[in-house]
Amino acid sequence: MALPIGTYSVAGMGIEQPLPHGLFARRARWLAEPADRVVGRTTAVPRIGVIAAGALVLASSVLVGIFVVRPSLSYALFVPLVAAAGLLLRGRLMATVLAYICVSFVVVSVVLHTGELSDRVVSSALALGATVAIVALINRLWGRPGGVTQEVAANMLTDLRRRHAVQTHMPTLPAQWTLDTAVLPAHGEALCGDVVVGCEVKGIFNAAVLDVSGKGLTAASRAVLLGGAVSGLLGALEPNRVLPATNDYLVRQGWTDGFATATHVAVDLESGAFCLGSAGHPAAVQFHAGTGRWEPLRTGAGVVLGILEDLNEADYPRLEGRLDRGDVLVLYSDGVVEHKDVDISQGIDRMLGVADREITACLDGSARRICEMARAGESDDRTVVVLKRN
Repeated sequence: MALPIGTYSVAGMGIEQPLPHGLFARRARWLAEPADRVVGRTTAVPRIGVIAAGALVLASSVLVGIFVVRPSLSYALFVPLVAAAGLLLRGRLMATVLAYICVSFVVVSVVLHTGELSDRVVSSALALGATVAIVALINRLWGRPGGVTQEVAANMLTDLRRRHAVQTHMPTLPAQWTLDTAVLPAHGEALCGDVVVGCEVKGIFNAAVLDVSGKGLTAASRAVLLGGAVSGLLGALEPNRVLPATNDYLVRQGWTDGFATATHVAVDLESGAFCLGSAGHPAAVQFHAGTGRWEPLRTGAGVVLGILEDLNEADYPRLEGRLDRGDVLVLYSDGVVEHKDVDISQGIDRMLGVADREITACLDGSARRICEMARAGESDDRTVVVLKRN
C-alpha cells in the first residue's frame, strides 16, 4: 500500500507514523528512494545513482563531440569522468558507466583518427586503464565493509534514522495539554544515543527519556533497540515496573561496555497526577504556575540500567506529584546540564533560567531552544521534553 508523502511504514514494527515535512526533506527522500524500474526490472539503486549515471554518460558523449571539433585536446579529460564514476556509483551501474567511458575514449582516440595507435593514444590508454583499475580495486576493497555493499550499508543507515524518527514521534494529547520535544545529537550528527519514547493509553500519558552510553552510530543503534523495547513496555506495564523491566532487557543483551540511564513519567491526563522514576538520570523539574517557582523533583537514586541483575521496584523509587493548570514538567538528559567546567547544580540553574524565559515566551519550539542553549554546546547529545497543562 502506498503511503502519502511524509509517512513512513517500518517493516516488521507494524506502525506508520508521520515524518517531518519540508521541501528539502521531501526532495532528499525522493532522491534516496530506489528507482522503481530500470531496464524492465526492479532495482535497489537510488534515484540519485541513476541520475548521476545518466549525467556521466551524457558528459562522455559531449566529450566525444568536443573531440570531433577539437581533436588536439588532451585525452586526460576522460579521467575525471572515471574518478566521478568511482566516487558516485557502485556495482554493475559503475561498471556499465566505466565501460561506456572507455568505449567513448576508443572512439575518440582510434576510430576518429584513422585507427592509428600513436604514442599519445597508447600512453593515454594506459593512464585511463590504470585509473579504471584503481577505481575498481577501491570499490572492491571498500565496497563490502562488514560483508555488505555500500548501497546496503547506506540503506541500513537510512532505515536506522527513519526508525529513530518513528520511535521518537510522540502522541497527540488532548487540547488541555501541550507537549514539545527535541533531541539534538552531538556535533550535528544525524543519530545519537538519546531517544525519547511516549504513548497515551486509556488517559495515561507515558514518556521516557533514554540515554545510552557512548556517541555516534554505535550508541544510536543501541538507542534504537532500547527505544523499541521501552516503547513496548509503556502502557503495557504498571509505571513502577517499567524501569526494572528495562533493566532486565539490557542485562539480557550482554553489552560489555554499554549501559543506559533513563527517566520515566506517567501522567493522568484527567487529574494531572503523575509519578516519576529515574535510573541514574538527572531529575526532572516542575514549574508551579500558582507560585511562579521552579522545583527540581528529587527522586530516589535509581540504579543505572544494564549493570546489575534481578532488580525490582524497590531499586527504582518513584516520586508522586500533580500538575495543576498552568504547571509545566520538564524532562532532560545530562547533556543539557552537565559540562566539564561547571558543577551540575549550576548547570540546572542555568537551564531553569533558559526554560523560564523560553517557555514563557512561546512553548512551541521551547524544547529545542533549551537544548541549543546548553553549556556543553554540541559536544554532547541533548534531549528535552516539555509537558504543560493548559
